[in-house]
Amino acid sequence: MASLNPFLSPNYGERPWVDQISETLKTQIAITIDTPPVSIFEIPKNLKAEKLEAYVPQQVGLGPNHHFQPELYHRMEQKKLTAVKSVLKPHQVHDYEQEFVEKVKKIVPLVRDCYDFYHDADDNMLAWLFTIDGMFLIHLLNAYSNGDFAVKTNDLIMLENQIPLIVLKEIQKALLGQEDILESNFRFFCKSSSSFVLSEEYIDFNRVNHLLDYMYKSIVNNERLIPRKVEFTNSGKESSEKDAKLELLKAIIRFAGVIPGAQSFQQFIQKKLSQNEKTTAEEIKVPSVSELHKVAGVEFRLSPKNEGIRNINFVQGKVRYCYLPLMTLNRDSEVVLRNLVAYEKLMANDSFMGEYGLELTEYVDFMCGIIDCAKDVKLLREQKIIEGDLSDEDIVKLFNGIGKSRLKMRGESELRKTVAQLNMVYESTPRIRVQRLIEKQFLVWAKFLTFLVSISSAVIFIREVYLMVHGLNPSNIMLARILRARFSGLLLFFFGPSGPRAVV
Repeated sequence: MASLNPFLSPNYGERPWVDQISETLKTQIAITIDTPPVSIFEIPKNLKAEKLEAYVPQQVGLGPNHHFQPELYHRMEQKKLTAVKSVLKPHQVHDYEQEFVEKVKKIVPLVRDCYDFYHDADDNMLAWLFTIDGMFLIHLLNAYSNGDFAVKTNDLIMLENQIPLIVLKEIQKALLGQEDILESNFRFFCKSSSSFVLSEEYIDFNRVNHLLDYMYKSIVNNERLIPRKVEFTNSGKESSEKDAKLELLKAIIRFAGVIPGAQSFQQFIQKKLSQNEKTTAEEIKVPSVSELHKVAGVEFRLSPKNEGIRNINFVQGKVRYCYLPLMTLNRDSEVVLRNLVAYEKLMANDSFMGEYGLELTEYVDFMCGIIDCAKDVKLLREQKIIEGDLSDEDIVKLFNGIGKSRLKMRGESELRKTVAQLNMVYESTPRIRVQRLIEKQFLVWAKFLTFLVSISSAVIFIREVYLMVHGLNPSNIMLARILRARFSGLLLFFFGPSGPRAVV
């Protein structure tokens, strides 16, 4: 069956490329409105591999990326047309194409600039597509504000599913002659769907790119953001920096493999360890809530309700307090968080968008670091830092499943200062200092044991050769062989590439 998506048409390329580009460029130059930034991206494959359904719409496909997906198109196209009809009916529109499609068509060259890839479709087709989807989105936002909403809110907030605000403004202006209702509908939807408290400060609606961008800016309040240079980190280098505890545990497991009767225990631990490595993504280096509370005596408290992710701070006195903002987590929260973080990363990586930092990404990384188990979530719930109907176990899965960012900011953010303070307090406790000392001394003892095992193995080997040459007591020969087999395992452990020498 032929694809419904005209952008995947087998006839692509029949129109001469030079003529097509020339016409497009000529049209764009003729438009005097400022060109909007690229703000609608295709989600990278590595993020989709983590959880595809968090980035690809399941019910409503909007815009050229997902409008023509067969499973979405067949299910929603008639509903879209019905919604368009209900929007137009009160306004007694006589010529839909002239009053709406043609107006949208004039800004299609600008709309193309909002996407990070080129759509090979003529302006007329895109004008119809954006008019239908834009009017449908306006209908959904109106219905949501009135408490009458029948589709998944997840789909509307996905990055690939965004409709540029310039399209919605053009349609709303044609309907009512004003755009004010759009901003209030955006605010209501984002306030209801966001996991964080939105900023009470004014958000310049003229600088908003789309619905997801409005939510993002309302959370981080970019107007006061200090620009920081963003860089990619070397993923290979970062993955090689193993946690000392994990490496020590692996070394002990390998050591257990040469102890009689310990093989079953070794296999069990290795199985659990491999499962943990597969299901837990990399996260920021910070102790968990329960560890900080139990070992370092850190008490977590809720920041004032009107404060957001910038207001995390650590206060050290007779009692150590870490203040965190309110976070509301429901069944839709993972999709919202993942798309917000993906959007921030992609915008920050765009060299033309220096105003976008990584504040939200860093905070989500931080939450991934301090939440390891249900006990951590329980402690945060008790202090009203986490609210919502998502279960403790699901919250743990959420934060353990989000991969750590590969981007870093130059300059020290307030969050990283707080993380450094928490780590310093934790590492300075007697218990952890002793633990770190033991880990450090393990390598020293490993050298001594290597020498001891080497000498012992050599002595046993010489004794075995001597007994074999002189043909003495066969039982002694058997004993020597058994001892040699055992010590050869230890020798391999200490001299082999996977022994303690590999522990960092």
